[in-house]
Amino acid sequence: MGLIAAALVSLAGDPGPARAAKPVQLTYAGYMAGLPVFTLSTTVTLPAGAVPGNGAYSISANGATAGNFKLLYPYAANIAASGALKNQKAAPNQFSSVSHVMGRQEAVTLTYGAGGKVGIDARPLTRQAQEASAQGFANGTMDPASAIVAMVANFAKTHQCNGTYKLFDGVRRYDLTLAQAGFVDLNPLQQSYYDGSATECRAEPQLINGFSNAAQQSQFYPQSARLWLAPAVTGLPAIPVRIEAQNALGLMVLDLVDVQF
Repeated sequence: MGLIAAALVSLAGDPGPARAAKPVQLTYAGYMAGLPVFTLSTTVTLPAGAVPGNGAYSISANGATAGNFKLLYPYAANIAASGALKNQKAAPNQFSSVSHVMGRQEAVTLTYGAGGKVGIDARPLTRQAQEASAQGFANGTMDPASAIVAMVANFAKTHQCNGTYKLFDGVRRYDLTLAQAGFVDLNPLQQSYYDGSATECRAEPQLINGFSNAAQQSQFYPQSARLWLAPAVTGLPAIPVRIEAQNALGLMVLDLVDVQF
């Protein structure tokens, strides 16, 4: 989920002074071969404005496998992130994640301090968390949810999705490089909330630490992904309306299907 969401959340104007914004809930449906396999619901609060100004942000998300795929790979995760935007750059404050995979629970809280230092509290204490703390490779990173906020804010200002983000999700350390690929007219899927013009961005992860050799060799983690940004909701900056990622299991499509204020 981290690689995609990160993966996973073109308007101009003066952002003006930071104002409180109401949270918005975005719901995505995930498909493989046209069958529902994943659900994701995320609630986002950004500084108000088509171009988010300086101020606090928060994002929470709940994701789980669905349908028959849930029987094959039972997975559910809850994440929450908070921080502040300044000049379209995200400074995370805290990130927490609780995941249930094949009946096993793992929880981690990341706390961001001065000088880019990242505190790690993992329960149970995993080998990856111990190595990250000992070697310091989580320092100077941000969490995947904050990276999405930063990408949306930067795109709203520059109309470009280029950039590289240094990410750590409590287990895995990777870089995510974004590059703009052009414009497309999206065709609606089964329940699409949005269809129409969108900006296509390419995302390529560079796996650095915390990935098992078996998972890498089997190409379990996506080697690349595509996401489409569009001004789908009045009063919001352009947001991800569709994401595609390919791994050893096949092509997963994550499509925006509902918006609630």
